[in-house]
Amino acid sequence: MAEAVRQTRVLIVGGGPGGRISYMALRRMGVSSVTLVSNEEPTVICSLPYGVGRRLVPGGPEEVVVDLAKPSRMPADILKDVLSGTVRSLDAASRRAVVDTAEGPVTVAFETVILAPGAAPWMPPLPGILREIPGPREGTEVVWGDEWVDKGALREHVHVLRGAGDARRLDALASRGGRAVVVGSGAIGLEVAEALVDRGVAVTMAEVLPHVVSALDEELASRVEARLRERGVTVRTGVRPVEVTSRGLGLQGGELLEGDAVVFATGVRPSVRLARELGARVEKGIVVDGQGRTSVAGVLAVGDAVQVEDGATGMPLLPLIGTLAMRQGLVAAATVVGMPWGLPPATVWGLSEIFGLHWGSVGWTVEAATRAGLPVISLTQPVRTRDPFMPAGHEGVWKLTVAAAEEKGLRRGQILGFQVVQEGDSPLFLAERFIDIITRRETVPELFGHYFIHSPAHNAVDDPYLNLIFQAQALMA
Repeated sequence: MAEAVRQTRVLIVGGGPGGRISYMALRRMGVSSVTLVSNEEPTVICSLPYGVGRRLVPGGPEEVVVDLAKPSRMPADILKDVLSGTVRSLDAASRRAVVDTAEGPVTVAFETVILAPGAAPWMPPLPGILREIPGPREGTEVVWGDEWVDKGALREHVHVLRGAGDARRLDALASRGGRAVVVGSGAIGLEVAEALVDRGVAVTMAEVLPHVVSALDEELASRVEARLRERGVTVRTGVRPVEVTSRGLGLQGGELLEGDAVVFATGVRPSVRLARELGARVEKGIVVDGQGRTSVAGVLAVGDAVQVEDGATGMPLLPLIGTLAMRQGLVAAATVVGMPWGLPPATVWGLSEIFGLHWGSVGWTVEAATRAGLPVISLTQPVRTRDPFMPAGHEGVWKLTVAAAEEKGLRRGQILGFQVVQEGDSPLFLAERFIDIITRRETVPELFGHYFIHSPAHNAVDDPYLNLIFQAQALMA
């Protein structure tokens, strides 16, 4: 009996933000024959820590799962187009893919494929992380050193946070109280620590770098660290983990950071296996042009596995940002239907709140720029969210990373990065403004073209842009 083959015009591999938006955009653009392959429940990834903490999402992790049976923005008949499983093989020449599903393998014949494989949690290859005998396969992976392994290989007391299943396990951990060690102090590490503290878990944060939050320079990161300590989190920086045990995290020198569980928030690695098998060009991630096309005809790519050009410097980077993946998905869909759009210039950014303290970072820190050999200086501007005579006001600080010379394609005075830490009001709109400023390669004097609106109920009267211009004039005269 001949093997049944599923025919589709566009095959999308990956059900994360980039894959889902690619699907939605294609359907809106009139493409009815689309197949979306997803190996896990779709979620709003950035909200998973808040489902664990239950302060902002009282209903817990289940509230963060996207129910495709009740789509709000997706086509009502999306379920007919979804294959739950993992792409085992993908051949560009024959235009065929084999998908392993719970019901068995399915062969899909396609005309165009959009790769949206995302990224997987990375953890150092320490002894004690993996089971001696792996548990049942979960179908999603983590990266242990350089080895990709199924999450079912993790020991029961070892956690990551990337999907709904991870959030459920952490939610169960939080319900038991006790102690936990969180390894890593990026946005996810901070938010997981806060979530566990909110649920009554005693948390120790372990960071191998000299200070927490590598997206901030040390003087701003110290404010975040102080807030963590104020809320009872034990913070250890500059440590060297050597093993995970049932009692916690072992450090070089024999010290043990005690915990009933160890949560790794140590970054992610792009999933590029299928791209490599297809023969697509891969560097930091999958290389694409401005319309999302890879080096292989008929193959596009979007999302966390895709390398982009830094709008500020032209250097390659992996942004790992869900909302950027959504834009990439729209660009890829437009390319498929013959209405190519270009992806706007991009850079890296991050924004979060930890125990009421807001922090944000766009582009390059001074520390990162210095490591990359970029000639930079910094401008620091104290800010206040209301006028000094208003008790509701809070203190904060801005910091700019600025090119000090006409080198490596930079303009002297060009703004390469922005950082903010402040109490009270969210700096979200401010961060969005600086994404535009940085990716357009504007200089500090060109901040004069960005008007400042004073509203006593919303901000203080001092114009921070003018103050930064005055600082730059003095430093670069």
